[in-house]
Order: sequence, then C-alpha cells, then structure tokens
Amino acid sequence: MERRSRKRRRTESPLKSRIDEFPTALLRSIFNRLNFNELVQARSVCCSWNLLGEELVSNIPWLMLPSKKQVEEGDGTNVDNNGYRGFWNMRENRLYSLKTAPKEFRECCCIGSSRGWLVFLQEKTVPFLFNPFKQVKIELPSVGRLLGLKKMVRNIDGEFELDHFNSEKRSRRFWFKSCPKQRVRECFIQKAILTKKPENNNYGLVLLCNNSEEIAYHASESNYWTVLEASHPPYQDIICHGNYLYALSDNNSIEVWDLHIEGGRVEKKSDIVFRFPDRSLAKLNSLRDVCTMRFYLVESCGDLLFVVRFIGDYVDWDGTLLSEHDLLTEDCSHPKVCPYRTFLFHVYKMDFKELKWVEMDTLGDRALFVGGNQSVSVSTRCFQNCKKDCIYFSDDCWEKMEEDYLYGGHDMGIYNLNDGSLKPIYEFSSDKIQPPPCWIILDPVMLES
Repeated sequence: MERRSRKRRRTESPLKSRIDEFPTALLRSIFNRLNFNELVQARSVCCSWNLLGEELVSNIPWLMLPSKKQVEEGDGTNVDNNGYRGFWNMRENRLYSLKTAPKEFRECCCIGSSRGWLVFLQEKTVPFLFNPFKQVKIELPSVGRLLGLKKMVRNIDGEFELDHFNSEKRSRRFWFKSCPKQRVRECFIQKAILTKKPENNNYGLVLLCNNSEEIAYHASESNYWTVLEASHPPYQDIICHGNYLYALSDNNSIEVWDLHIEGGRVEKKSDIVFRFPDRSLAKLNSLRDVCTMRFYLVESCGDLLFVVRFIGDYVDWDGTLLSEHDLLTEDCSHPKVCPYRTFLFHVYKMDFKELKWVEMDTLGDRALFVGGNQSVSVSTRCFQNCKKDCIYFSDDCWEKMEEDYLYGGHDMGIYNLNDGSLKPIYEFSSDKIQPPPCWIILDPVMLES
C-alpha cells in the first residue's frame, strides 16, 4: 500500500502541474525557436506541450521527397520502388530522412495532398487518407468501378497488374495489363482533395480522374462514390472552398457544385465560361511551338485566383526555350537532352461583377503552392521562411514524366511574381526524380483564423 501511495504522489507532482500551466504565449515564443527534433522531444513532456508541439509541426510547409541516394544512384529504369524517404522542412531549410519508410510510402501511390493529409491508392483499388505527423490511416471505399478496374494487384516488381471492365468509356481510359506506380496519376487519378480536415467523420474527398475527364465525390457518411455531372471536361484543377467545389476546365470555364446538401447529395450551382486573359493568350501564341500551359484555381483571402503556368517543352541549361528540331545539331550524332521546365507564371483575380479575370502584379504578403497538391494560398506571416509574392511549384506533368528516362519529376522551384526570377527549392544531381516531390501543407484557414 505504501508503494502505491508513493507512486501516486510522483505522478501528481506539483512540478509537472506547474509545467503544464506554463503561459501559452511565452511557451509558443520558445517553441518557435526550436527545430523539428527539439519540438518532437518537447511534445513528450506534458499534454499542453504535446498539443502545441503538434500544432507547430503541422504548420510547417513540408516537401515530401524520395531519398537523395535513391535518385542519384538510379539509372532511370527502376527508380520508384522505395517511395518517399525524406521531408524538406522549409522553416529550417533542412532535410529529414526516414530510416525506414512506412509501408504506405513504399507500396502505394500518392495521388494527392490536402489539408495536411496525404491520399494514397493501394492495391485492390482502395484509396486511403494518411496523416504523416499523427500516423493515422483512414480507408475509403474502392474506386475500382469508377476507374474501370476489376483487379489491381501489386506484383513482385512493384508494378500494379490490372484487369479492366468492358466499358463504354473505353476510348477515354488507359488500357494496360500492368502499370508502374508512377503512372497511376497519369492514367487514373490526377488529383485528390479534401473538403475539410477528416475530423468527427464529417468530411468529403473529391477526385479528378480518368484522364481529367471525370470528377467523383465521396462523403464520409456514405460508402460509395458519386460521379458529378460534368459539362466541360477535361479539367485542369479542382478546389474546395466553403461548401462548394470549383472545377476549372481546359476551355477556361468554372463549374460549381454544392457538396453539403442533406443526405450527402450533390447539386450543381453554376457553369460560367470566362474569356481567357489576353496577356496569357498572346504569350502562348508567340511561344506555341515551344511551350505548354497548366492552369490552377486558388482561393486567397476570399478571392478566386486563376494561375497560368508556362512550361517550356525543351529548356537548355541557360534557360533558352528550344523546339524539338533544335535538339539535333550537325556536329552531334545524339540529340541534346533538354528537360521540360517552368519559366513563367501569370496570376489573375476574378471580378465577379464583370465576370472577367483581372491581372495581379503582386500577391502582397501571400505565397502560393501549386502542383500535385491542393492549390493553396498562405500568409507569409503565419508560414515562417515562406517568401511573400512567390509561387512554390512542384512537378505535376504526369504525361511528360515518363517521356525520357533521364528526366521527370524534376520541375520544381520558387517563382517570384514581382521580378520574374526563378530559384531552386531543393537540388538533386539528377533530373529523374521518382516519385515526384509533393507539398504537404496544413489547411491555411486554420492557421489564419
């Protein structure tokens, strides 16, 4: 009895009670000076420290990467077996490597990043949500029927063996007997975003899939997927803001759906076609033979932004845009290797009264993150070490990544909208980076509220 009472007194020591009651503002100021490893250690002290440490760890923009050794020792033919092994911490400009990658990273394909959660697709066509900071996994209903797949099984080589349904949409789907992990995003699911953080079983997941021609929605209270009525496929980007889903199509139209109707039903609210911005159109026409474009929708401080990304098809080491013909020279028997690269961004804001895009010369104190993740705008006051007026981008040219064994997944960097400069984020010695880097960013609305 005596031992038990002594043990109880140690558990309820006044010192621990005083630590737990440390003033939050002062504690936050101290925690903001700690690096990631120190934050992890501090979280083990008491409940209040754990909660604050978890918040700060999640508030850091992370760039998920394959291991540097894996990329630099790869021969371009077998680079995607080990998955993601590192996380670039933007606040510290430091890479944290995993000694042992989780099974989710090794065997499954990442198909999206949204509100601090990752979305993966595993064999048997079952997607799941994964929180890398809390190590929480939430399985979702199979997407086999949606993707037209009867079977999706991982073989000994790490590829997915496929068996297809006979479908009326055959011409719109990819038909392979096997598919490497890194082609899943090109072939089947191009983007996955959450309507809100998956708490209290009250959230939804939206997929842009099947060559960007279909949009599917799953409400957490249901066990099925709903294919939305789409008028202008294919689509370039999807975002969720408030209770609505916005989809941006190739023809510069925006379709809007209400996702929060009772019973998990979805209702289409509007379908508007906008005039493509003259400046971007003129730029494209002048460079049509040497570049392509990608479009993004971003919600920023209540405004709807249209982001145009210009990607050179073949870009020389000095930034010169080349055509395919330029790769062959008279004094060289082999063509030059010039990977595709982003060289320019235009940003526009929607004028809802005039129903037109208005060009923006500055983002103010905001920064944008675009790529395979949910497109987001963040305050540089809340995200330490993020540069204002900048666009942080990663490679989402799924259709180009397998064109050459010497490059793919490499097109990432920081674009300054004010002066047009480009800077690298994290440099590999190889331009073949598989799996492609992916941003992990907490819901910015939570940080700024």
